[in-house]
Amino acid sequence: MTLDRRKFLAGASLMGAAATLGLNRPAFAASEKMLGNGKITILSDGHMSFPTDFMYPDVADDAMNALLTDHNLPTDRLEPPCNLTLYQTGDRTILFDVGGGSQFLPTTGQLPDALDAIGLSPEDITDVIFTHAHPDHLWGLLDDFDDLLFPEANYYISEPEWAFWTDPETVNNVREDQQGLAVGSKRRLEILSDQITLFKPESEMLSGIYAHDTSGHTPGHCSFEIRNGSDQLLVLGDALAHPFISFEHPEWPFGQDISTERSIITRKRLLDFLATRQMELIGYHLPHPGFGRAERHDSAYRFVAT
Repeated sequence: MTLDRRKFLAGASLMGAAATLGLNRPAFAASEKMLGNGKITILSDGHMSFPTDFMYPDVADDAMNALLTDHNLPTDRLEPPCNLTLYQTGDRTILFDVGGGSQFLPTTGQLPDALDAIGLSPEDITDVIFTHAHPDHLWGLLDDFDDLLFPEANYYISEPEWAFWTDPETVNNVREDQQGLAVGSKRRLEILSDQITLFKPESEMLSGIYAHDTSGHTPGHCSFEIRNGSDQLLVLGDALAHPFISFEHPEWPFGQDISTERSIITRKRLLDFLATRQMELIGYHLPHPGFGRAERHDSAYRFVAT
């Protein structure tokens, strides 16, 4: 019954989004592209929905409303998608983040069905790499029986990210509205304590995968540059979380960042890096499937879908 309910919610969510956009597409449609001799597939874990002033409480309403209106978006709510990156190369099937699972939001937890739709099972995943440990990226680690969803996988997370979320004092040092997620993330990471590999940011943490330090959103947040032959792209995680706000106003504080000052520095540096190198990116919360590039525009940047 639980799996049927999840499948129903997943299909309803994606079909509803397609109807809103005037599209006719099947649920769990996967987007693929080759990267050298490897393959990138973007899978949907669903989407989230939060009031705009909850996500950006420190941005003036008139400025935010003007920006969103200019892009024909509603001003009261933000509904970011959750785009999961699957990378298949040689004998490795690598998943970046695991979605929110069925215990986070009713509109997340669609990853198992998305994998099934492309003919894969959770047991086929050989490696799981976490950008960071927020619920929509980590809580899909467990199935409905609190067992590991990906039992055959190796797991990887940055040293500072692990240290922050497993510290028993973290729950007392975050905002009150984040205490529940801190407890939930700590519990899930501790389940992995005997089988997770920690890596240092700014290192090649696996062959062909380089971890860039994009901290600020969380203390150990990393984005991953995948290199295959002469091709490369960057899996962003939440370093750039909105296709207009993050690119056009990287200086605006994002309410879900743990370090506001550090995050602003990271966004500006990252946008300059991406625009200069014209490197393709994948944004976890950018419009599905999340592929795009950053281009310089006026005094800031713009997101260009690819």
